[in-house]
Amino acid sequence: MFHNRHREREVVREWLTAPRSELAIIYGRRGVGKSALLEQALADAGESSVFYRATRRTLPLQLAELTDAARRAFPDTFLPQRFESTTVFLDFLSHQAGERERRGRRDPVCVVLDELPYLADSDPGLLTVLQHWWDDNKRRPNLKMFLCGSYVSFMERQVLDSNSPLYNRRTGAMKLEPMDYSEAALFFPSYSARQRMEVYAILGGMPAYLEQFDPALPPEQNVLATALRRNTYLCEEPDWLLLEDLRKDALYGSILRAVAFGERKPSDIARAIGKDSAQDIAQQLATLLDMGLLAREVPVSDLRKPRSRTSLYSVADGYLAFWYRYVDPSRSLIARGLGGEVWERSIAPTFDEFVSKPTFERACRQYVWRARAAGAPPADLDFSEVGAWWGARDREIDLIALDGRGRVTLAGSCKWTNAAVDVSDYAALRRDLALSGLDAPDPQFVLFSRSGYTERMSELAASQSPSRLILVGLEEMYRV
Repeated sequence: MFHNRHREREVVREWLTAPRSELAIIYGRRGVGKSALLEQALADAGESSVFYRATRRTLPLQLAELTDAARRAFPDTFLPQRFESTTVFLDFLSHQAGERERRGRRDPVCVVLDELPYLADSDPGLLTVLQHWWDDNKRRPNLKMFLCGSYVSFMERQVLDSNSPLYNRRTGAMKLEPMDYSEAALFFPSYSARQRMEVYAILGGMPAYLEQFDPALPPEQNVLATALRRNTYLCEEPDWLLLEDLRKDALYGSILRAVAFGERKPSDIARAIGKDSAQDIAQQLATLLDMGLLAREVPVSDLRKPRSRTSLYSVADGYLAFWYRYVDPSRSLIARGLGGEVWERSIAPTFDEFVSKPTFERACRQYVWRARAAGAPPADLDFSEVGAWWGARDREIDLIALDGRGRVTLAGSCKWTNAAVDVSDYAALRRDLALSGLDAPDPQFVLFSRSGYTERMSELAASQSPSRLILVGLEEMYRV
């Protein structure tokens, strides 16, 4: 089934039904669902398309497959030989659009060039050819061209950047992000709230990973059947996310593994992999950021600063973090069919800690935005940024919301523990905020708990204004 993506599908629908030609860019990490989104949107609209997914092959092979895609989309058109070039292919599309115009047909000619960077790599002049073709055909009413790519930095720098041949040509652009905790839960309708959060910690929000689990099986059995079993998609996929040239350099995988094990400062990451300083891995860090495999995080109070000296790195995707922490170090055991031992000895003892940080904290911050959109508390708050905060003496606050002037309007604590949250946890949050030095003239507070709240904590919340102290349980998080 195709889950969620309602806003994104509506955007694509508008592109497809607009009374003009469209050159739309859709990009995002491999597995985030770009192809599935377009396939679903085209099916919803009842449109056929030339749908071509490029691969790492020579240009003649690419053109042969592109020709086959055109034959499938236009079965009544005779194509006796492959296209000689991408220019000929684009001219073929223009001809088809012109034929439909002459016959009074209103259905558009739809084209999807998926994994555009691979096609551009085998045809270096492709973007310039597309530029000239679009300039000649953009006034037609019935051409819909979608350019897609998983190599995020290529799409941003070579396709969307002001120096790109296609700059100012696109009629729309969309960066497809992974699903949040609540959207990911749609893949597992019979799971409990705790199981849904645990699976979100394991798989993250990438649809390609989420669909690997059987919703009829509990999370542990799914992990044993996929991630901890040799030759499965989930067991092998992270290796393929590093491009072929990057896999030859052991530094990239070593960095991801160090970060997955909790090393978040550049200097600490460098030492963990045997390097002398952060400068020794600066290029690799930048490449992994470009690929969307690492994320650079700063305290929410530093988001508007051009540079922050307190930045930390994290693995950008939940499943990559899970894989580098648990699967990668256990390859020998998995190869011998001992996935159950990996679960019992390596995963189970530390799994709650893994779920807690950063997954549960990240989900709680996502909840604040979802609650605001749904009109649930703290919907009446004024805030424009939500994030975490950390500062001197290793002091951290799980959730901080800032208004447009940088003032704290909401502070929160996220507890993934077996114990119910008590008044002492609330007092610790207030103390940390007071010692943070943040501008917080009249903040509200929110507590998130996996295991509920003590009677004293519930009574204290009930005695205050409903919006001054908000208690959120795990089940409630999945109701917005």
